[in-house]
Amino acid sequence: MPKFTRNAVIAASISLALLGAGCGSAVQAADSSDSPAETVYFGVSGPLTGPSAEYGVYWQEGFDLALEEINADGGLNGIPLELKWEDSQSDPKQSVPIAQKFVADSSIIAELGDFSSGASMAASATYQQGGLVQFGFTNSNAGFTAGGDRMWSTSLTQQYYQTQSAQQVAQDHQKISLVYLQSDWGKTSYDAFKAEADRLGLEIAYESPIQPDSEDYRPVLIKARDAEPDAVVHLGYGPDGARVVRQLRELGYTGQFYGGQNTPQFLEAAGEAAEGTIINENFLIGNTEPRVVEFNEKFEAEYGHAPSTFSAYAYDALHILAEAAERGGPTREGVFNALNEGQPFGSVQFGEFTFSDERRPNDVPIVPVVVRNGQYEKL
Repeated sequence: MPKFTRNAVIAASISLALLGAGCGSAVQAADSSDSPAETVYFGVSGPLTGPSAEYGVYWQEGFDLALEEINADGGLNGIPLELKWEDSQSDPKQSVPIAQKFVADSSIIAELGDFSSGASMAASATYQQGGLVQFGFTNSNAGFTAGGDRMWSTSLTQQYYQTQSAQQVAQDHQKISLVYLQSDWGKTSYDAFKAEADRLGLEIAYESPIQPDSEDYRPVLIKARDAEPDAVVHLGYGPDGARVVRQLRELGYTGQFYGGQNTPQFLEAAGEAAEGTIINENFLIGNTEPRVVEFNEKFEAEYGHAPSTFSAYAYDALHILAEAAERGGPTREGVFNALNEGQPFGSVQFGEFTFSDERRPNDVPIVPVVVRNGQYEKL
């Protein structure tokens, strides 16, 4: 079965589980009334349906693998750990009532999510007031961790990513065309990239926002091509990035493309057009470091396909929170206190790392990744 079709089936299955069917994996019903007292939970607010459902599938796979390992190793100081999922569709209107539900559930000792920074930040005040750690492990907006001392993330900020990206592009090119998502995330990314591009003297010959859910970017991309840039830079996600690079190639553009995302779906959706694409990442899923090789082997043995970086992000997030709960005790304050101790944590992404005063990873480099022969490789 093709990966994209398989992912859609998984997402549909998860959605049905949330509607009331029992499930023996990481997805659990949100009602804790029948939960045994000796079990503790992390809440997950994330997209299982809607435009970002692909990422919920990636999360699910990473969480399930980590959860199996944690409980096989004795859980949290001998107490089993489970997850309570709520489908937010990464929508701020849904993430807030989910936060209220999680805060009111005393069996939940920490929360993971939401996928987008906007959905997470809308709910942050509720988590902060309820004393519940909100671990927004894909939240790159710098404002997320500024929302309170209960907000933590293993994601680097867009300011950091895009500053580094502009520096990399400027090493090899003088004039570019730039397209970016018409969203809060896209505008934040654009502002950071443009500020650094201006500082470096990198000329942006053409720029335009694009709609995340549009199927036809050709009117914009024709203008981007006709500006005769040395490279085209895309600031966005995997699905829109695949459409951008595919349509650029169909329009005859043969220059360098920076963009897309380090996910299986980007390679599948972009096809041959992805060849040569450069993506800035903090993590290469295919690198040969022992911790990554071990993760990849476990993942492929479990699911029969290679992991997405987002599966690795979820896997790390669950292990980090579990480690904090073991160190500080499986309570809300225990998790919070252990994260604040300044001790290192282990991860697939970074190896051993510590959190900064901004409650994000310290001293993590950007890794330029290139698509060669249909696979991601270090540039």
